[in-house]
Amino acid sequence: MSTTTLHLAKQNFKFSAAHFLIFDEKHAERLHGHNYQVRIDIKAPAEQDLHAEGYFLDFNVFKKYIKARLDQWDEIVLLPEKHPDMKFKKTAKSLEVTFRDRFYVFPLNEVILLPVSNTSVEQLSRLLAEDFYGEFKQYGVQKVKVYVEETRGQGASSIVPSN
Repeated sequence: MSTTTLHLAKQNFKFSAAHFLIFDEKHAERLHGHNYQVRIDIKAPAEQDLHAEGYFLDFNVFKKYIKARLDQWDEIVLLPEKHPDMKFKKTAKSLEVTFRDRFYVFPLNEVILLPVSNTSVEQLSRLLAEDFYGEFKQYGVQKVKVYVEETRGQGASSIVPSN
Protein backbone atom coordinates (compact mmCIF):
# COMPACT_ATOMS: atom_id res chain seq x y z
CA MET A 1 0.00 0.00 0.00
CA SER A 2 1.35 3.42 -0.91
CA THR A 3 0.98 6.74 0.88
CA THR A 4 0.64 10.16 -0.66
CA THR A 5 2.06 13.43 0.65
CA LEU A 6 1.02 16.81 -0.70
CA HIS A 7 3.79 19.42 -0.83
CA LEU A 8 2.94 23.13 -0.59
CA ALA A 9 5.72 25.70 -0.96
CA LYS A 10 4.03 28.75 -2.45
CA GLN A 11 5.88 32.03 -2.89
CA ASN A 12 3.29 33.80 -0.74
CA PHE A 13 3.69 31.37 2.19
CA LYS A 14 5.81 33.91 4.01
CA PHE A 15 5.78 36.40 6.83
CA SER A 16 8.12 39.16 7.96
CA ALA A 17 8.54 39.41 11.70
CA ALA A 18 10.87 40.75 14.37
CA HIS A 19 12.15 38.64 17.27
CA PHE A 20 15.22 37.86 19.33
CA LEU A 21 16.58 34.56 20.59
CA ILE A 22 17.47 34.00 24.21
CA PHE A 23 20.49 31.72 24.54
CA ASP A 24 21.10 31.50 28.28
CA GLU A 25 20.82 33.59 31.45
CA LYS A 26 23.32 36.16 30.13
CA HIS A 27 23.13 36.09 26.35
CA ALA A 28 20.40 37.03 23.89
CA GLU A 29 20.25 38.44 20.40
CA ARG A 30 19.25 42.00 19.70
CA LEU A 31 15.80 42.62 18.31
CA HIS A 32 15.94 41.99 14.56
CA GLY A 33 13.77 40.67 11.74
CA HIS A 34 13.51 37.94 9.14
CA ASN A 35 11.57 37.31 5.98
CA TYR A 36 10.42 33.80 6.88
CA GLN A 37 9.40 31.31 4.19
CA VAL A 38 7.17 28.32 5.02
CA ARG A 39 6.74 24.91 3.39
CA ILE A 40 4.08 22.39 4.37
CA ASP A 41 3.86 18.65 3.70
CA ILE A 42 0.44 17.07 4.22
CA LYS A 43 0.11 13.29 4.46
CA ALA A 44 -3.12 12.28 2.74
CA PRO A 45 -5.34 9.39 3.82
CA ALA A 46 -4.77 5.93 2.41
CA GLU A 47 -5.33 5.44 -1.32
CA GLN A 48 -8.73 3.79 -0.82
CA ASP A 49 -9.96 6.91 1.03
CA LEU A 50 -9.21 9.29 -1.84
CA HIS A 51 -11.97 10.64 -4.07
CA ALA A 52 -13.09 8.34 -6.85
CA GLU A 53 -11.66 10.97 -9.22
CA GLY A 54 -8.16 10.16 -7.92
CA TYR A 55 -7.33 13.19 -5.79
CA PHE A 56 -7.42 13.94 -2.08
CA LEU A 57 -8.71 17.51 -1.76
CA ASP A 58 -8.61 20.78 -3.67
CA PHE A 59 -5.28 22.44 -2.84
CA ASN A 60 -7.11 25.75 -2.36
CA VAL A 61 -8.68 24.48 0.87
CA PHE A 62 -5.20 24.20 2.37
CA LYS A 63 -3.67 27.23 0.65
CA LYS A 64 -6.31 29.68 1.86
CA TYR A 65 -5.99 28.58 5.48
CA ILE A 66 -2.17 28.54 5.42
CA LYS A 67 -1.95 32.01 3.85
CA ALA A 68 -4.48 33.51 6.29
CA ARG A 69 -2.62 31.98 9.24
CA LEU A 70 0.79 33.26 8.10
CA ASP A 71 -0.66 36.73 7.51
CA GLN A 72 -1.39 36.90 11.26
CA TRP A 73 2.39 36.94 11.91
CA ASP A 74 3.27 39.28 9.04
CA GLU A 75 4.86 42.63 10.00
CA ILE A 76 4.60 41.73 13.69
CA VAL A 77 6.97 41.51 16.65
CA LEU A 78 6.92 37.94 18.00
CA LEU A 79 7.79 37.54 21.69
CA PRO A 80 8.02 34.45 23.93
CA GLU A 81 5.31 34.68 26.57
CA LYS A 82 6.67 31.74 28.60
CA HIS A 83 10.27 32.86 29.11
CA PRO A 84 10.80 33.60 32.82
CA ASP A 85 12.82 36.77 32.15
CA MET A 86 10.09 38.35 30.01
CA LYS A 87 7.74 40.71 31.86
CA PHE A 88 4.71 42.29 30.20
CA LYS A 89 2.41 45.16 31.08
CA LYS A 90 -0.53 46.05 28.85
CA THR A 91 -1.87 49.57 28.68
CA ALA A 92 -4.82 50.83 26.65
CA LYS A 93 -2.75 51.14 23.47
CA SER A 94 0.60 49.50 24.08
CA LEU A 95 2.53 46.57 25.46
CA GLU A 96 5.46 47.36 27.74
CA VAL A 97 8.08 44.65 27.73
CA THR A 98 10.93 44.24 30.16
CA PHE A 99 13.59 41.67 29.40
CA ARG A 100 16.46 41.76 31.89
CA ASP A 101 18.02 45.23 31.36
CA ARG A 102 16.04 45.98 28.19
CA PHE A 103 12.77 47.87 27.95
CA TYR A 104 10.49 48.04 24.89
CA VAL A 105 7.12 49.63 24.19
CA PHE A 106 5.12 48.32 21.23
CA PRO A 107 1.70 49.25 19.88
CA LEU A 108 -0.66 46.45 21.00
CA ASN A 109 -1.62 45.60 17.42
CA GLU A 110 2.02 45.16 16.35
CA VAL A 111 3.10 42.46 18.81
CA ILE A 112 2.05 38.87 19.48
CA LEU A 113 2.94 36.92 22.60
CA LEU A 114 3.51 33.32 21.61
CA PRO A 115 3.00 30.42 24.05
CA VAL A 116 6.68 29.45 23.88
CA SER A 117 9.88 30.06 25.86
CA ASN A 118 11.81 31.26 22.79
CA THR A 119 10.90 32.55 19.34
CA SER A 120 13.18 30.13 17.50
CA VAL A 121 12.35 28.56 14.14
CA GLU A 122 12.02 25.29 16.04
CA GLN A 123 9.19 26.74 18.12
CA LEU A 124 7.59 28.64 15.23
CA SER A 125 7.48 25.49 13.09
CA ARG A 126 5.95 23.51 15.99
CA LEU A 127 3.23 26.12 16.59
CA LEU A 128 2.32 26.20 12.91
CA ALA A 129 2.39 22.40 12.54
CA GLU A 130 0.06 22.01 15.54
CA ASP A 131 -2.28 24.66 14.17
CA PHE A 132 -2.37 23.26 10.62
CA TYR A 133 -2.85 19.68 11.80
CA GLY A 134 -5.63 20.79 14.14
CA GLU A 135 -7.41 22.43 11.20
CA PHE A 136 -6.70 19.83 8.50
CA LYS A 137 -7.41 16.61 10.38
CA GLN A 138 -11.12 17.21 9.71
CA TYR A 139 -10.35 16.37 6.07
CA GLY A 140 -8.63 13.10 6.97
CA VAL A 141 -5.07 14.45 6.99
CA GLN A 142 -2.83 11.93 8.75
CA LYS A 143 0.21 14.12 9.44
CA VAL A 144 1.52 17.64 8.82
CA LYS A 145 5.16 18.70 8.50
CA VAL A 146 5.96 22.42 8.58
CA TYR A 147 9.37 23.83 7.63
CA VAL A 148 10.07 27.43 8.61
CA GLU A 149 13.10 29.03 6.96
CA GLU A 150 14.42 32.23 8.55
CA THR A 151 17.13 32.80 5.96
CA ARG A 152 17.83 30.88 2.77
CA GLY A 153 19.03 27.40 3.67
CA GLN A 154 18.52 27.82 7.43
CA GLY A 155 15.40 26.70 9.25
CA ALA A 156 13.64 23.99 11.22
CA SER A 157 10.73 21.63 10.73
CA SER A 158 8.15 20.02 12.99
CA ILE A 159 5.84 17.08 12.37
CA VAL A 160 2.44 16.67 14.01
CA PRO A 161 1.49 14.12 15.16
CA SER A 162 5.05 13.03 15.83
CA ASN A 163 4.39 9.28 15.93
